[in-house]
Parts: sequence; C-alpha cells; structure tokens
Amino acid sequence: MPTLHWVGRDKVVNHHHNVPFRLLEKQYSFIANDGAPDNSTGNRIIHGDNLEALKSLLPEFEGKIDCIYIDPPYNTGNEGWVYNDAVNDPKIKKWLGQVVGKEGEDLSRHDKWLCMMYPRLKLLHRLLADDGVIFVSIDDNEQANLKLLMDEVFGSTKMLANFVWRTDGNFDNQAKIKICHEYVLCYCKQPDEFAHPPVIDPSIKDGSKLFRPVIRNTIVKNGPKNPISQITLPAGFPADFAEGVIEERHNIWPKIHSNCQVVDSKLVEEVVFESGWSSLSLLKEFIESDFQPILDTKGQHTTFALTPSGAIESIKKRDKPSHVVSTLSSLGSTQSMSAQLVLMSMQN
Repeated sequence: MPTLHWVGRDKVVNHHHNVPFRLLEKQYSFIANDGAPDNSTGNRIIHGDNLEALKSLLPEFEGKIDCIYIDPPYNTGNEGWVYNDAVNDPKIKKWLGQVVGKEGEDLSRHDKWLCMMYPRLKLLHRLLADDGVIFVSIDDNEQANLKLLMDEVFGSTKMLANFVWRTDGNFDNQAKIKICHEYVLCYCKQPDEFAHPPVIDPSIKDGSKLFRPVIRNTIVKNGPKNPISQITLPAGFPADFAEGVIEERHNIWPKIHSNCQVVDSKLVEEVVFESGWSSLSLLKEFIESDFQPILDTKGQHTTFALTPSGAIESIKKRDKPSHVVSTLSSLGSTQSMSAQLVLMSMQN
C-alpha cells in the first residue's frame, strides 16, 4: 500500500505512546432545573490540550466510542493555528509556538499539519469501538493528505465513504471557480459490523418508494455485469396471480423455454428462464429455502414471485429504510449555522 512521507514522520509515529496520562479534574457539573429531565448521560466537556485529553480517556473508553467527529484545522493559511506538540526533536522543536503560515510562505506547513494529526488519529483509532464510525471534516487544502493518513491508521479497506458536503460557499468572491463544497471522510474498524443507516437525505420526499414497507423490482437485468444465464423455476414457485398461462417465448427477456401454467398462485411444472439477472444468488437461495423468506445484504426479508408478464420480481419487506448518498446537500452551511447560533443567543 502506498505510504505518505513527510518531514518529522519518524519522530511522531510513536509520539502517542510518549504523551503522558493526565488525570481529568472535575471542575463543575450541570444540574437540571426543577421539573426538567436529569442530566444522567454522563456527558463531558474537556478543556485542555486535545492530545492529552484523548490520552486521558483511554483507561475508561478505549474501544468503547460508537461515534467520533473531529473538525481539525483545514490548514488554509488563515486560521492562525500553532503546532504545540512537545516532540523531542530539534527540527520539530523549532516549530513550537509559531503560527503556521500560508502556502508558499511556510514550506513546512503541511509537515506540521501531518505531525499534528498523526498521533491524534492513532489515539482516536484506539478509542473507537469495533462497530463504531469516525467522521473527519476537511477541504481541498489537506484532503489528499488526510485520505492517505486515514488509510494508514485505519486501513484503506475501512473507508465507508468520502462525503462531499455542498456548503453553498461564498458566491460573492472573485475566484475563477467558486468552491462550494467540503469533505467528510468516514471510516470504521469493521465495515461488515456497521449497520445500514436510515434514510437521512433531506431531499427525499415523504412519498418516495424508499419509505415504503414493501419494495418490488424486476430482477431481469441485461448488461456486461449481468451475463446471460438460465435458471430453473421449480414446481411450486410462487406467482402473484391466481391462475393462468404464460406462453413460451424467445423474442423478449426473460426468455421462457416452455409454457408456464399457474394454479393457486404457484407454478404447476418446472420452467427454464433465461436472461441476465440482478439478484441471481438471492433467487437461488430463495428456491433452496423452499420459497421461505431470506435476508438480503441489508437484512431485508426477501421473496420472489412470477408476474403475469413473465417477469420475476424481488419483494423486499423492511422495517427501517436505508438510503444514504455520498453527496450531502440542503444541510445548511457554516455561515448559515453561525448566523442561527447568533440569533439563538440573542433570543436567550
């Protein structure tokens, strides 16, 4: 796997081991007003160096955090962030207390950013649960470097998605191309254990089929990824009509090699069908289960039925619709959310 190299890398790959364990000192706690629900969740706000704070959480929370979101410096050159990690190396010590400069003015700006991020990601990896997920916001200034860094710490096969967030941006600027997006990289330790999330896309209308408890789709699908093959539907295969005959045909898909007689919503005799299929393995599993419902990759109860037109349809029943797309839109922007926070503070 390709690896990322930068100035100071060899000095920080083990730096998270050298960070001292600090005891968190409780300063105050929240007490709910009379009549309000008690604050019994144990939430914490930690004020201090974030690297030391992460290390201090390990004894209690290692491998237990379900969801992590971080919003590191984007390294735009306008943030005024300072590299402060006490790494025992003369070259890196020169960076301490210095504001990271703009592109072209500070030749080590990306090295500083990578040295800062690496030990924090290593500790976050230790804190994350096996079925947990981590989200990291970033923009074009460090997205490529962050992707390689996340691949190294979490594993290149552990990325769930690189979300593109359409932030609306500042369309009044004079840039040749108006940048109106950022990224949210999403990784987990065990993708197979990460459950399918629910429908969250705000652009999906309430009447969308995604919210229907039952979804029907033909599995006839021809193309390079769906080579032509034959499947034998045995006697007793279910149909969604009570009685009738579908005649043998070889001029349209699916091709049917003999007449299909249906009585009491079941095939009377086995029939060979020929086509490209989108769910052939599931169909075979359904037949082998003696037409009992099976589970697809999303955990949806799935059956199949022959239609009067000669198509074979999958019928999926689900309690929790899942539909998450990698492009995030209509979710506001940093500008609009900041304005909303200001308005809320004024109202309170």
